Order: sequence, then structure tokens, then C-alpha cells
Amino acid sequence: MTNFDQPFPDYELLDRVGGGAMGTVFKARHKRLGRIVALKILKPSLARDKRYVERLRREARIVASLSNPHIVTGYDLGEEGGYHFFVMEFVEGKSLRQLLVEWGMFAEEYVLRVARGVAEALDHAYQRDVIHRDIKPGNMLVTREGTSKLVDFGLAVQQGGDDESEDLWATPYYVPPEKLDGETDTYLGDIYSLGATLYHALTGKPPFEANTSSLEALKQIKTADLNLKVEAPTSSKAIVKLIGRMMAYRPEARPQSYDLLLAEIIDIEKKF
Repeated sequence: MTNFDQPFPDYELLDRVGGGAMGTVFKARHKRLGRIVALKILKPSLARDKRYVERLRREARIVASLSNPHIVTGYDLGEEGGYHFFVMEFVEGKSLRQLLVEWGMFAEEYVLRVARGVAEALDHAYQRDVIHRDIKPGNMLVTREGTSKLVDFGLAVQQGGDDESEDLWATPYYVPPEKLDGETDTYLGDIYSLGATLYHALTGKPPFEANTSSLEALKQIKTADLNLKVEAPTSSKAIVKLIGRMMAYRPEARPQSYDLLLAEIIDIEKKF
């Protein structure tokens, strides 16, 4: 079932539920408490690199500093037999990315509910000077009850703090254009990425065709006009306008606070 030989005396690995460039996430059971958790294990090939170990520790510290119903809860951080791991709340549900594969696209009312939950999570993080920097469908979980949960703070940083990551940016589809110019990350970049994710959720496809590693090509792509009303003709004028502002090329043209963003989302929801 796994590539690990169960080196964790306190946890029984049950099933692989996800993974990325840094590690693999397993559903696990705490043997003494019986609690089901998510265990994020740093890839063995990276465990000898202090930079990646510190990045996992930083993620755990950041998550531990947050407490919000729309953010996954962190429980523990440890190392056993050379394996470094981070223990988190296990969320019964699927990622928005998985749901998009299954459903194709979502109704506006559903998109607004997800948007409100994630915006509340980002607002809570921002109040503690945390910027997520990797907002995308794969990092949003939706529970069986329909509650959205923000996960994977592996690229998150404290606003104004040092960024020890050598990654240029995360997923090109959702990366804010100012990141391509090497500008300092701010919460307005997370707002852009959330807007791009909402566009994807409404239309069933990312806002741009970005299959390129060229910075100049990506910059040009990001300047293109959005066609949300064409791609999702049943969408209301209000949500088309909001997502367009969230994805404005210039950060100063986006909603300038999470309070303003949430107020607009809630106002649109009232029409349903």
C-alpha cells in the first residue's frame, strides 16, 4: 500500500490520500487514541536537505498559529527513523480539483459558498501576517457537509518575513502576474489566485492556457482579457465583475481588503 515500512510507532498508515513535490499525505490512525489523522511525510530523497526539513517545520508552525473552521488543524510534528512528518486533521471529503474532474464545473451558488469559506480562511491568516501563496483547486478541500478547508501551507510565508524557498512560484494557471516580475508577495496575490480558482470552478477550465515555462510568455498570457461571461454564460453580472476585479493585472485594482471581498461575496449570495 505504501512505500514506507511503518516506521511510526504512534501511527498506523491506512491509505495514501495525496502528495506533491515535497511529500506524501496518508490517512493514518493514532494507535493509542484511535484518532484518524492526515500524516504528511517529507520525501526520503529530501529529508537529508535541511532546507526542505525546515520548510516542513515552518508549515507546521504556521498552521499551528492559525485557528479557523476553514483551515485544516495541525496536531503534531516529528521525526522517526529518518522520516520527517507533520500530523494534521483528516478531512472527510475531496479537493476542489477532484470535484472538478468529476463534475466538470459548478453552479454559481456552490462557487460562492466555497469562495466565502476560503476568503474567511485567508482573512484569518492575513490577520496573523500569513500569505498562503499557493491558492488553487487542489489546495481546497470540501467536506461532505459542504464546508471548504484550506490546506497545504508549504509555500506560505509571514508577510514581510524571509522567504527561504527557492521555488519561483507555484502553479502558473493561478500565479499572480506580479510574482512573475519578482515583486514581494502580498495578500493581493492570494486574492488573484482565488479569483483564478473561482474562474476555473465556474467554467470547468483554468483562465489561461499556460503550458509554458517562459516568464515572458506567461506575462503576456496574464494580460489577456478574460472571457468569463462567454465561458460561463449563466453566471451573474455581479460574479463576473467580481472575479474580473480579483484577477486584475495590477494589484491596486483588486479588492483592497478581505472585508471588502467578503462583503461582495455575501451580497451576491443574497440573490440566491
